[in-house]
Amino acid sequence: MLPMPRTDHPHLIFATNFSEACHAAIPMVAHWVDVLQARLTLLHVHPRGASQQAARALDSFFAESAHYPDSQRQLLSGDAATGIAGYCSQHPQALLVMPPSLRSYLPRPLHVSLRTRVLRELETPMLTMLPDSRAIPELPAHGGHVACWITGDEPQLDHVREAATLARQRGAELHLLFVLPEVSEGLMLEALYSDRPLAEPAATRLLDDIAARIDADVRVRVHLGSGSTQASLARLLRASRASVLVVDRDTAVRKRLLRGAFSSALRDSPCLLVCVPSRRHGDDGSLPPPNARSDNQTPPATRPPARTASAEKSAPAWLAWDRGPGWLPACG
Repeated sequence: MLPMPRTDHPHLIFATNFSEACHAAIPMVAHWVDVLQARLTLLHVHPRGASQQAARALDSFFAESAHYPDSQRQLLSGDAATGIAGYCSQHPQALLVMPPSLRSYLPRPLHVSLRTRVLRELETPMLTMLPDSRAIPELPAHGGHVACWITGDEPQLDHVREAATLARQRGAELHLLFVLPEVSEGLMLEALYSDRPLAEPAATRLLDDIAARIDADVRVRVHLGSGSTQASLARLLRASRASVLVVDRDTAVRKRLLRGAFSSALRDSPCLLVCVPSRRHGDDGSLPPPNARSDNQTPPATRPPARTASAEKSAPAWLAWDRGPGWLPACG
């Protein structure tokens, strides 16, 4: 089983620079604090020599948070990315909340956003959203749906562990998503350099192994898609009805022209995004090979009814296939 922390009262760290995007994110943060019964820290890192002005701005920001139990405000000076990542490293069980900057639509060839810089150095998960998000989905008070995107390239299962923990805390259903690559001439070359599943049987075995390692009290459904990653992932997210998508940090941020940027595959995601960095673990945190299965694991056919979903006849009973536009698997 994947070891999952059982935190009764999660800790949310809201990093703010008092921008319009940060003010717009206040209702979402307040909702998460209420739903998760979390303690809240408002964090601001200011340039050296601007402490008085920064202190006044922090005291007036999100004034309602003063009514939350264990709420606090933390003011630091220095480089913003280093300061935020350093503070979070002192609270390894916390969840950093960091909204994106407003899109300028002006060319900035070598610009790297503060959010991307922080994510590179971060050792804790980050809750964020995409700049093009038109509406911020709400986390239900209980139940709902949490999605986790698995690419097969992740060296660890930390993002699956984080998704399962969030689903268990809220009594939500966990959806594991996998998108098979488009068939092309380059697929044969990719098979030489990548261990990720490139065909349905290998992908099914990989997802079977991962789902079998999640606690039995978490209801799991698995969805397979194929074709364009961006379009297929958007369809799977709509089918799962998830309000939160959990991804590995290296999946979310890709290197482009010597700089990091959020993956274009997430551009059409309608969900809040939780990016999870891979930590150092033993064998329990490693991603199983596509055909690995312990002898003591329960085969898919004998799993509890809580793990079942609509399926193809040739696939395990808990596997739901994405059939393209217009087709939605039954989600209970």
